[in-house]
Amino acid sequence: MEAVTDEQVIKALFGATPERKSRALLILEGEDIPQNIDEPLLLTMGEAAKMLGISRTSIWRLTRLGRLQKRELYPNSYRIRKQDVLDLVNGKGGSNV
Repeated sequence: MEAVTDEQVIKALFGATPERKSRALLILEGEDIPQNIDEPLLLTMGEAAKMLGISRTSIWRLTRLGRLQKRELYPNSYRIRKQDVLDLVNGKGGSNV
């Protein structure tokens, strides 16, 4: 890959749309960017289970084991980050229990 100069970056920045500037900032800060921004970033326990092809009980088991982290939106309403599910599938998430 060819080295990019500061001048090229600045020139591209000034010509970018606000959306592209926001995405570029996320990349430069090392943040993950969803492939499709229209897709939900948080999944219900049922959606996560369906995505993995397992039962909701197994999702709860994975949270107890620390393989997935649940987030409480409000009392007794939990969600799982979609990226965490994808990381688990790709062997990047949770512990190796």
